[in-house]
Amino acid sequence: MSTAATGPREEVPAFNIEKFITASRPLDLSGIRLEDAAQHPLSPSEVRVMRYMQDTEFYTVHYMKALMETHALADNEARAFMVCWGYEECFHGRALARIMEVCGHEPSQRSLDEFARPRKMTEVLQDFGGRLLSMLSKDFLATHMTWGAINELTAIHAYSRLAELSANPIVEQVARRIVKDERRHFAFYYQQGRRRLLAGPLAQRMATMSLRALWEPVGGSMLPREDRDFVGAYLFGDDDGRSRLREVDETIAKLPGMGWFDLVSKHTNEGTARCLAAGTDIHRPTLASVAA
Repeated sequence: MSTAATGPREEVPAFNIEKFITASRPLDLSGIRLEDAAQHPLSPSEVRVMRYMQDTEFYTVHYMKALMETHALADNEARAFMVCWGYEECFHGRALARIMEVCGHEPSQRSLDEFARPRKMTEVLQDFGGRLLSMLSKDFLATHMTWGAINELTAIHAYSRLAELSANPIVEQVARRIVKDERRHFAFYYQQGRRRLLAGPLAQRMATMSLRALWEPVGGSMLPREDRDFVGAYLFGDDDGRSRLREVDETIAKLPGMGWFDLVSKHTNEGTARCLAAGTDIHRPTLASVAA
């Protein structure tokens, strides 16, 4: 698949929240028998990547909870979207877990255990920062929506790459169905981010400050850095993968005040470099080293 086919370079169309709510549903698995995945083995790398994805999907409910503790709760569009978004993301995680089960691999339990452990300092800071910014200014939502757009667009490319790299046709089909949902989610975040960043310099400064200080690849605050680095190396550690990362950066950089943005490539490529330096076997013989 060409890079152009995996992520939107053009301006996304206006988002219709009522249409989104009406269409919200569990992951569309029509015509797919998850049990058929058992006929095709999963590589150890693939299992590790899918467990990470499963964890991040299930952990969405915490991200939603953190937002609902801010003044975003009073925003009708944001509140309605978040409820449907969390519902749909949960079904992504369930599908990934089921595929691993039928293939003879234990799904991750980490995302379930996470809700019982003490919060990490990075999570506390992110949540506190969000509440503080929301109290200081209604422009806080510009930061959240931009943050969400980054994560959703990264997810589009991550699942697209999983589909391309997998030798399991069920994994490929399910990943491409998930991409369809993630595109809808991205459209909401991106349009909201653009509209709210246009409110003025304060909104743009708040977003820039927060992203530079606190943003990290999705799942990074919950899961070990070694796992995050591995997933980035597996999915994006070759020339095509790095091209996808640049595309994410370029798309986000089109938002008002975000012309500086390069964090997705920066963090992911640094993680891949750490993976290679540690001699981690990622079962990808074509992986090229990340340029210094």
